[in-house]
Amino acid sequence: MGINVGQFVRQWALRDGARPAVLLPERDLSHPPRVLTYAELDRDAGRVAAQLQAAGFEAGARVALCVPNGVAFLAAYFGGLYAGCTLIPVPPMSAAPELALRLEHGRCAALITDAHTRPLGEAALRMAPGAHHLDGDALLRAPCTSDAGPLDLEAGANAMLLYTSGTTGVAKGAMITHASLATHTAALVHHTLHLDRHDCVLATLPLTHSYGIRMTLLAPFYAGARSVLLERFDVARVSQLLGQAAITWFPGVPTMFHALAHHATQSAPAASPDLRWCLSAGAPLAPEIRRRFEASYGVPLRQGFGLTEATFSTIADPADHEGADSVGPPVFGVEVRVCDERGAAVPNGARGEIQVRGQNVMAGYFDDAEASRAALTDGWLRTGDVGMLDARGRLTVVDRIKDMIVRGGFNVYPAEVEAVLLMHPDVHQAVVVGQEDERYGEEVVAVVVPSAGRALDAAALTQHCRLHLSPTKLPRLWAHLAAIPVGPSGKLLRRAVKQMLQAGELDLTRPQTGR
Repeated sequence: MGINVGQFVRQWALRDGARPAVLLPERDLSHPPRVLTYAELDRDAGRVAAQLQAAGFEAGARVALCVPNGVAFLAAYFGGLYAGCTLIPVPPMSAAPELALRLEHGRCAALITDAHTRPLGEAALRMAPGAHHLDGDALLRAPCTSDAGPLDLEAGANAMLLYTSGTTGVAKGAMITHASLATHTAALVHHTLHLDRHDCVLATLPLTHSYGIRMTLLAPFYAGARSVLLERFDVARVSQLLGQAAITWFPGVPTMFHALAHHATQSAPAASPDLRWCLSAGAPLAPEIRRRFEASYGVPLRQGFGLTEATFSTIADPADHEGADSVGPPVFGVEVRVCDERGAAVPNGARGEIQVRGQNVMAGYFDDAEASRAALTDGWLRTGDVGMLDARGRLTVVDRIKDMIVRGGFNVYPAEVEAVLLMHPDVHQAVVVGQEDERYGEEVVAVVVPSAGRALDAAALTQHCRLHLSPTKLPRLWAHLAAIPVGPSGKLLRRAVKQMLQAGELDLTRPQTGR
């Protein structure tokens, strides 16, 4: 018998088809949610798979999927898996050139969109013609003439191509196999997340993102649990759901927990007694945000570490209060080491590049042997992240190597400075970047979004930073924005801020306390 991650749905449909797989809340949360059972999701996936096969798309055909969170995405995603296609999820908020790049580089046979994303798809196909344009809503409504269950595939068959800018800024497609998805998901569920059929996961992450797919679809479906699926994150609705619904686990990104902690200062949140803990990943979580969220909602908030090429290599234990601000030890089936520039492991407590090896690591980059060789050595993936291990094997991520600022020969890690800035009540959001400087090589620039009703006081914030940082790490230049650009997963886009700085679009100030 072969392998197919679609069996996560099919097996529960066969064993307990009436079990709820997905709950879709109404806008008014006082109304009961729409329920999609495992049998209904299996039927929808089979319907899509049958149409893909009838249209001539064979196993291995690459299909781009640009559909927002909802039933159409679920049907198309699992239908594609059932048919043995390699799926390329694309965020609906992408620009047409971004979608076109994936269509062209991935040599896609088909593109699935819905009513919301069809104009985007049409624009992208004018730039990169060749793929068949399929209507995801029509696929879902088509009559089911045959039962197209999950095809048996080879273990090395690709389930997804996940595009990433990696460490070079050049988009690359990470090949994620069915075997990798299946074994890593099983290990996470059994050894780390401890999910079972009684769990209820709040799903607000975009399903076109690896984090959303793995943690709010695959993990709960493997366990026979259910997901409460929202089209997008809305702080008021999520806060209400955490208090009213029987949510047991909530995975999100730091901006979500920052918003929830801020929302809690304006309301009186009450987490459901069923909620055990929350997981933050995708970007560093400032300790101050963790403390605020935990104080408001009364449950542990822990971090995990991963990247598109090797998702969730580590996850912190909710019961480990001492390691609350680490990203935890390696998960079952994964090894982590920290290395110097020569690739030699460094002692515990020393900083170096994080490398990972295990069942979660990609098979390589699609159609890019050179980039694959550069990233992978004897199974070890060079992550491009700086971190350190402690004596108990817990990993702390310091920052991205490419984001590091070198000021006067001293390394400055933006995440460390941002964490200090977020401790100040006048700061709502912060991004730290480097700017070229004749004297020091690079200078530290802090870009902040002030808290509501507050103004940027660069001198006061500099004095605040002096209490927590060495002089070499202090921001010397300051700017403020009404909002910092975010990506599809809600992560603050440091790259966009850097581009604004380089284009001269930021109004920089230097307080008297500088230099």
